Amino acid sequence: MADTVLVTGCSSGIGRATARAFLADGWTTYATARDPGDLTGLADRGAETTRLDVTDPADARLVVARVEEEQGAIDCLVNVAGYGQFGPVEDVPTELVEEQLAVNAVGPHRLMRAVLPAMRERDAGRIVNVTSAGDRLALAGIGVYNGSKMALAGMTDALRQELAHTGVEVVVVQPGAVATPFYDRALAEVERADGSRTYSHLYRALRRIRAVEAGGPGIAEPETVAATILDAATDQNPDTHYRVSQLSLLGSLYGTLVPGTVRDLLTRLAIRAVASGPVQRWLTRREEAADREPASPDRRHL
Repeated sequence: MADTVLVTGCSSGIGRATARAFLADGWTTYATARDPGDLTGLADRGAETTRLDVTDPADARLVVARVEEEQGAIDCLVNVAGYGQFGPVEDVPTELVEEQLAVNAVGPHRLMRAVLPAMRERDAGRIVNVTSAGDRLALAGIGVYNGSKMALAGMTDALRQELAHTGVEVVVVQPGAVATPFYDRALAEVERADGSRTYSHLYRALRRIRAVEAGGPGIAEPETVAATILDAATDQNPDTHYRVSQLSLLGSLYGTLVPGTVRDLLTRLAIRAVASGPVQRWLTRREEAADREPASPDRRHL
């Protein structure tokens, strides 16, 4: 009997690519999203699809119970669902901070609590939590997003230690920049911030984040992230952390080894550079290049 995986956030981008990777590897794959209509293509490929809003406790209980009843067990949970609440920390209303944490940190915690009793009883199972290079490196303009991913990374590390005496393994996957319109949503979230003039240079920089969607050196494709997630789920002796690209590794090292005062100075200089006219014009051309890319559901992210 094939192993069974439950994947959240499969409407687009990394989550959709992850569901496809598990299907190709022969897993019984339950692909979930807030809007089941976004999952039609995955159902056509053989995935079991269902609605799952990770912020809804009833959804989490019902989906986990359904999979366990139909398949007997959930062998792997992959928490992908998430989005980026960008904007200066002072300018992001507290209710938006709460929404960010509800999706990126509390939601995965809810799913982990739902699957763990059966995994512990079987003394087998694996949880793969997708965080970010930003779980080790805080940057101006994405502090709320950083905080949510740091919260998930911290819970994951602690849970791994708490389950060390069992056969349940817990793993972190840390993508860096990924060429998906994740940044469309992030840009929309920037516009929900207060937009004070205090941070004008920062807003100029943030409003060009869609340039990442055009790809380039150091920017991963969603399929590359999905392949790493599959490795994290299937390696016999998994690492505790899987970094998807050299950029992710460099970000983690930079965030932990470079003194904070040095990082602060370099960040200020980088913001001023990105907000400058020449760089803004170059980023605009990159955004236009991204817009010319053929639309594909696999290059979209929640």
